[in-house]
Amino acid sequence: MVSRNTTCLKKQVTQTGQASASLAVSFLVVAPLVLSTTFAPAQADDTHNHSEETGFYIGLDGLEALSTGTYAGLENPNYNRLTLLFAHRNEDTPESSHFHGIGAYSYSGPLDNPTINPTNTNNRIPESYSEQPPLTLLPGTGFYTGRLISTATDKEYSNLTIEPIASLKTSKELDNQYLFNSSNGRWQRSLEGANIGLQLASISSGLNIGDSVGVDIVKSVGDIYTIGSGDNFSFTPTFWTDAAAPLGTYSASFKLVDLGTDNHRIPFKESGTFSFDFEVKTVPESSTVLGLGIVGLLALSLSRLQKLTRSSLN
Repeated sequence: MVSRNTTCLKKQVTQTGQASASLAVSFLVVAPLVLSTTFAPAQADDTHNHSEETGFYIGLDGLEALSTGTYAGLENPNYNRLTLLFAHRNEDTPESSHFHGIGAYSYSGPLDNPTINPTNTNNRIPESYSEQPPLTLLPGTGFYTGRLISTATDKEYSNLTIEPIASLKTSKELDNQYLFNSSNGRWQRSLEGANIGLQLASISSGLNIGDSVGVDIVKSVGDIYTIGSGDNFSFTPTFWTDAAAPLGTYSASFKLVDLGTDNHRIPFKESGTFSFDFEVKTVPESSTVLGLGIVGLLALSLSRLQKLTRSSLN
């Protein structure tokens, strides 16, 4: 009688173990799908793919006098200056698409004796009001293998391509047409004859700026790199650090200058100062995360097996 009960008990435990083993195997099969879903790149809430559209433009400020705000009626301190602009597009209501001037010359202080500042309070990318963290530097490939680089992702501001305003003029996209005509045509003036230079004003230690083939374009404060001429150019800087760079925030500040002086041409005035912020942070390798997930699922399966075994013995 005892022998029969013992035999039945062993059979029950064996069946329980087989069921748990099958459960563990099923977890191994399903785990990659679950982890893949968990760590897939997050999509922007508005399904807008920021990686595929140019966000940065260079314009020439055509507004002679300020018409709104505290200093309305005063001469615009940014008039006839090169200006870095960021495009805020709205596909649902394209008529609301507009530019933000990044680091434009501005006033501060009392209205009767204002101070002219060579920047403004909206002078960082990502824009401070957005509360978006610095752009993450990601592992590079090709010329940038072994480095962490700026990369166009689904995050706003991540596509660092810079083009002249004129590139929007013939666009068939409705939001681009509204951008080109925004602010009563304030930014429509041609850059014909200009030779646009990007001048380095400051840079964090460990941060570098390269071109499409991995060659550094500016290394020291004051260095100038020509990004294009006139109304037809496209330039994408690559910001990078060593792959082993310390975690933290890295920044670089610039201004735009006009180097075009052919035939005694008078250059456009330089822009205000603007900055780009990046971060180096720990990003788990997908294979490592997957391995940890499988180990965790196996541990869970074994734990359930032990509980079922103890329950069968009691």
